[in-house]
Amino acid sequence: MHNLSKMPEFQGHSLNQVPLKKVRKPLRLPAKPSVEETGNEIWFLTLSDLLLLLMIFFVLLFGMTFKQQSKPASSPALHTQQALPVAVTNVQPVNHQTAPNPAVSDATASLESDLLGIIDNKQELEGITVARHSQHVVLTLPEQIVYDSGQANLKSGFLPKLEQIAVFIQKHPDIAVEIQGHTDNRPISSRRYPSNWELSADRATQVAKSLIRLGVNPAIISTRGFGEYKPLYPNDTDSDRLKNRRVELQFSLVSS
Repeated sequence: MHNLSKMPEFQGHSLNQVPLKKVRKPLRLPAKPSVEETGNEIWFLTLSDLLLLLMIFFVLLFGMTFKQQSKPASSPALHTQQALPVAVTNVQPVNHQTAPNPAVSDATASLESDLLGIIDNKQELEGITVARHSQHVVLTLPEQIVYDSGQANLKSGFLPKLEQIAVFIQKHPDIAVEIQGHTDNRPISSRRYPSNWELSADRATQVAKSLIRLGVNPAIISTRGFGEYKPLYPNDTDSDRLKNRRVELQFSLVSS
């Protein structure tokens, strides 16, 4: 047996003081998952993606359903009505005008006759006309016998004829009188009459005031000014423009 203390590398050291070398253990890497475990993880991820897509689909479907239910109830009905086929039938237009009443026709004929009775053939009063309609009678007074050009004051020569008209109205308490002023299309611009509207309205008003002064009930009188917008003839000649400048008294029967 060898004496270790006598060996050169152990001289000067006791057996208890012999240095020991540390042995390093090799690092152990984590074990790789087996093929079976990796397949399980892939299947789980695929399933989770599928569930997420299904959830998104149902959310979108719910949103579309809620949006359709929130629309007004009349919209579906409207679309349904538009989609229905239209049946074409021969429908005659409805005539809203009632058949002429014999009693009314007789009354308007009587009005026309009485008005013609107060119109004479004097030269200065030429141009006065009477027209009978189904419900009223119209007395047309041309400008030249009632007014001066561009004015609304009544001529003094017309006042006797206006008195006869006032008597006629008082004898027929079952009528209403609408006085309408008309002009031609030539423009007028003055301090009193900026346009033909004002002139035609003032002319009708002056006739109404004169009738009231002569005893006609104001409650049955009304006035309207039409300016140049209801001509009888085209405003292309002097003679036709003269015929368009007029005042009309419309006598309508008042139903009791």
